[in-house]
Amino acid sequence: MIVGKVDQFHRPSISLVLVGEDGQEWSIEAQVDTGFSGELTLPMSAIERLGIESSGITTYRLGDGSLTPFDSYDATIRWADRVRHVTALVSENFPLIGVGLLWGTNLSVDFRNGGDVAITELANA
Repeated sequence: MIVGKVDQFHRPSISLVLVGEDGQEWSIEAQVDTGFSGELTLPMSAIERLGIESSGITTYRLGDGSLTPFDSYDATIRWADRVRHVTALVSENFPLIGVGLLWGTNLSVDFRNGGDVAITELANA
């Protein structure tokens, strides 16, 4: 189970462990965003710290309907106590966890200040 909290701005957030090319690990806070269909967004500073190179350009439709290109990277994270390879898009906003990363899980959020956030794997997903 992955756990987190709802922050003062009403955003469900979790601590996410990134794994660099050198195997070094560190945590960042990431918001859970069910309106984002991708897996993960990270700021360029985190991408540079991971030591990974661009895997190309990926285009996503934003909430306003516009199609926007993003640099994408093959990143490695720890997810539910195992290593997982994901596509990370560069965005200088707060790191986001999208539905692509949540697929096959149950997301539970107590929407209140300091409320609990829990992500659990679904059986047979």
